This record gives sequence, structure tokens and C-alpha cells, in this order.
Amino acid sequence: MSMHITNPRIYTVPSDSDSESDYEDYKIYTPKTRFLSQQQESQLIKLGCVYNPVEEYKRSHLYKNPKVYDQQFASKMQQHQLKLKNEIDQMLAQKRQRQQEELNKMKAMLSAMTVLSSKDDQDDDKAFEEELKKQRALIDDAIALDKKKSENATAEAEAKAKAKAEKEKKEQEEKEKKEQQAKELKEKKAQQLEMQKIAQSSAVSPQGLEEYKKYFEKIEFYKANIRPKLQNDVFRKQCFQAKLVIKRTVSQLQADHKVVAEKFNTLNNHLLGIKQQSPEAFEYMLNQLAKFLLAQAKQEIHATAFAAYFLARFAYLMFSSIPEFLPYLMGRLMKRCPYLIPQYHDDDPSLSHDEIKSRLRYAIKNKEKKTLETFLEHAEGQKCYVMFYGALCQTLPDSGQPENPFPIKHAWIWLARICNMPPREITPILVNGLLEVSAIRLLQAYPNQTAKLFRLIRETICPLYPISSGQENVAGIKRLEMFLDDYFRTGQPECVPEKLPPSV
Repeated sequence: MSMHITNPRIYTVPSDSDSESDYEDYKIYTPKTRFLSQQQESQLIKLGCVYNPVEEYKRSHLYKNPKVYDQQFASKMQQHQLKLKNEIDQMLAQKRQRQQEELNKMKAMLSAMTVLSSKDDQDDDKAFEEELKKQRALIDDAIALDKKKSENATAEAEAKAKAKAEKEKKEQEEKEKKEQQAKELKEKKAQQLEMQKIAQSSAVSPQGLEEYKKYFEKIEFYKANIRPKLQNDVFRKQCFQAKLVIKRTVSQLQADHKVVAEKFNTLNNHLLGIKQQSPEAFEYMLNQLAKFLLAQAKQEIHATAFAAYFLARFAYLMFSSIPEFLPYLMGRLMKRCPYLIPQYHDDDPSLSHDEIKSRLRYAIKNKEKKTLETFLEHAEGQKCYVMFYGALCQTLPDSGQPENPFPIKHAWIWLARICNMPPREITPILVNGLLEVSAIRLLQAYPNQTAKLFRLIRETICPLYPISSGQENVAGIKRLEMFLDDYFRTGQPECVPEKLPPSV
């Protein structure tokens, strides 16, 4: 085994030789770990440089005879362990004996106590059970009484709460009833004031306004119930595909009655098929048909006046077969042409000139500059709608076709309403438009009244028509006067022919 030197400061013995420097002779030397022999270790121990008792013991005993040492040590250790075990076993046996003796004493004492107190315990148990029964009976009676009181209190509280709730409900109902009555009375008064205002106003026909509101309820129904469904991609795609058929059919209408009947049958079957698949899509198609038909009317009648006849015939066939189409068509028509109510919107002093034009449906010519169409452009466009309206009223069914649900009396009513109102600059242009397409049927339906009305218009109303600032309505006034003069001269009004004359 290696021996480490514990005192590294070992000084070398100075030599007898002369040296220039004593530092080299007396310098401290720190040796590395070395392995020493037994003799060297003994000398170092004597010098006091190392000391290790274990190594000393091994050197003096183990190194001399290690085998003998191991056997003696193991034998002594075994004897010691055996002795120690015997002592522990004796101590445990003595402890268990003492515990058993104490347990026996306690059992004897418990047995003696049980014999002495068994009789007293039986009596005590019986008395305790009887007392327990009495206490339980008292407790049950108290619980039952409390339960009954609680039930009675709950029932009484519920009855009071119910009576209070009924009273509050009755009071609330009476309050709501009074509020509703007050609200209805207020609305009725407001409506009466509005009706009085309308009746006194010279800018709107009260009866025409009520008729328009009735038609427009269908448009409001569409806005509230059908339009939101277009957010659904499937529904919108279905409507888009079906809408193309309507637009194509309307654009293909011609003056020939056979073509009109053919296109009607095609579109009628198309719409009825959609109605079976989806009532919502059917309502959407009726609204789109009204829009397409009115757009086509404004465009074609402005170009060729006789287009009013075949477009009106197609519309008559459609709402004869599908009654739900009529309110869509008339609601949209009167919205685009408020003069069909008639309503001029010039009775409200709070409205500006531009706001009045907006309500009269002046179209925007330039969106960037926000310029509106001129008076004459507006009048010609509105005249197209009036001509379509007059053509619709005067349409007679062909053989085998149903009766017209919107007959000539509506043209007479409109003519009477607008003649009973103070004339405006646009009025002669609109009146002339209606007479150009429906004067013949008016004379056939009401020969005496129509002739008198024509005389009234020519002699009394025409001189009252105001001239516009740019004199744009002068030609319209002259055309109306010439139309009536020709009728009085010939006895036959010269209406727009239903077809163009054949080219020579």
C-alpha cells in the first residue's frame, strides 16, 4: 500500500562545498507521491513525518501472519454476535411473558366486573329503551307539528303570492289595455289628421294613396321575408339561374299575339314549377318579373309607343294566371311613377327642390357630378309608365283567354283623380300619354262621361296648365290640345296603333 508524506517541507542538508548562493541549498522541495519500502516508512515514522495507526497495526500484525489474523478475528466476531443474539432473545421472551401476565390480570378483572354489573345493565337497558321510545315519540310529534305548520305557512304564502301575482297581472293587463287604447286613439287621431291634411292637400289623391299602400304591402313583405334569404348561397344560386329565363322571355316579346301567348305559357309553367319547389323562390321570381317588365316598358315604349300594348297584354296574362303577381307589378309601377297615385310631393314646405325631385323619381344622369335628368327627360320617362298603365287597363282578352282583372275603369279613375287636382307642368304630358293608348276603350266603356271629360279637359283644364321655366312642356300641351281637337272634329280619337303599318 502506498504511503503519502504528510510533511512536505523537507530541507536538504547543506553540503560542504562552497556555493555562491545558499538559496539553492535551502530551497523547499515538494516531492510528488512516492511508494516507500517498509524500512523507509519505519524511519519516517520515527522522524514524525507520517503516522497512520491502521497501517501501523497492519504492519505489526497483519503483514506478519494475515491468515491467522483473519481466522481469529472472524471467530471472535462470530462468538460475539451469537452472544448478542442470545441476550436479545432472552430480553424479548421476558417482555412477552410480562405482557401475557398483564393481559390475564385484565381479563380476570373484566370478567369479575361483567358478572357484578350484568343484572344492573339489563335493568338500565330496558329503562333506557323505554325512555328512548318516549323521546322518539315526542320528537316525531314535534316534527309532524312543525311540518304541518310549515305546509300551512307555505300554502298560505303561495296563496298570497298567487293572489298578488293575479292582481299585478290584472293591473298590468288593464294598464297595457289603457296604453294600447291610448296609443290606438293617438294613432287614429294622427291618421285622421293625416287624412285631413291629405284631403285638404292639392298634391296627392287620398284614395290613390291608400290603393298604392295596399299594393306596396307585397313589396314590404318581400323585403322583410324573401330578400334576407338571398344570403344563402344555395337559394341565391337557384334564384339566379331561374331569373335568367324570366329576363330572356321578357326581352323576346313582340307585337304578335301568338308570340305573346307562347312566351306567357313558357314563363307561366316555369314560375308554377318553381312555386312547387320553393314558395320563397317563387315570390322572388314575381318581384324580378315586375322589375324586368317595367324596365322593358320604359325602354321600348320610349322607342316605339305601340310596345305598350304587347307588354301590357303579357302582364295581363301573367296576373290573370298568377294573382300574386298583380300587387308586385302595381306596387313597383306606382313606386317608379308616383304620378299614377297621383302624388306630386310639393305640399311639404320642409322639402327642398332636390328632395321633391328625388321623391318624384328623377333619375341620376351623372353619379360623379350628381346631376339629375332634365324636366323633359323625366316627363318622357314617366309618360312611358302611364302609357303602359293605360294599355294594361284597356287590354281585351283574345278568344279563350280569361277576363282582364285590371279593367278600363282604373284608367277612368286615374284620369278623374288627376283632373280634379290643380294641374302641374308635367300633367298635360301624362294625360296625353294615357289618352293615346286608352281613349278608344274609354269611349266604348263610358261614351257620355268620357266625351264630357274630354270637353272639360280641352276647354277648362288645358288653359290652366302652367308653362315650365324652359317652356319644355309647351309641345306636350299642344299635342294634347290637337288630340282632343281631332276627336271633336272627327268623332274618333287617333290613338297609337297596336302595330306598325306594313311598309309599302
